Amino acid sequence: MQLVFKTLVSLAVLASYVSAMPLVKRAPATVYSKCKESGTFALTFDDGPYEYTPQLLKLLNDNDVKATFFINGKNYVNVATDELNGQSYEDILKQVSDAGHQIGSHTYEHKNIDGLSRSEIEEQMNKNSDVIYNAIGKRPAFMRPPEGAYNDNALDVLGDLGYRGVIMWDIDSQDWATHNLAKEKGEYNKVLNNGATGHISLQHEVYDQTVNELVPWVINELKGKVKFVTVAECLGMEPYQ
Repeated sequence: MQLVFKTLVSLAVLASYVSAMPLVKRAPATVYSKCKESGTFALTFDDGPYEYTPQLLKLLNDNDVKATFFINGKNYVNVATDELNGQSYEDILKQVSDAGHQIGSHTYEHKNIDGLSRSEIEEQMNKNSDVIYNAIGKRPAFMRPPEGAYNDNALDVLGDLGYRGVIMWDIDSQDWATHNLAKEKGEYNKVLNNGATGHISLQHEVYDQTVNELVPWVINELKGKVKFVTVAECLGMEPYQ
């Protein structure tokens, strides 16, 4: 009996010690704004999915162009409950993934994470991770902060949640502001004309002008000059956790 008692006391002390130990902390998420792989080009699309996503997917697939979609679980649509022409948005995301495109996170409700607490960031990211997992059976390893806004606290939390990269851009098409192809071309050419390669460009799949004018122009302008890849490919990393 005395031996049993001593054993129980020892186990209790050990349990107390273990519970008091801090959890292993991961490194903060790394911010990227350009590709590492020379000659690559990463088209990225924010704020979807939306009614133009199937049309965009067909355009990309028809031209053998790979891209990355940073999606919200609840923004223009509620991915878990809404449908488009009788098809669920979860199914649409699965089609995007099955075609070889990358799905990343843009937070659940498009909230700027630089103004959120740790628990609020965790909620936004975990809820969106669940949405993506329910659609494609994988959890994202990359995210893009809404409006490109982040701080050290956000990078710490994202790292702890297993995110490998926070993806910014070096070409901002300004499609969200102009909806004008001539102006969007100008934004592209500001960067393309300097001769550098390995670009990450920002578009939004929620505008018909982006899908019907801007993306076809980008593909025609750059096809044969660059290799269109996902963000993970252009960084030489795995896309999912």
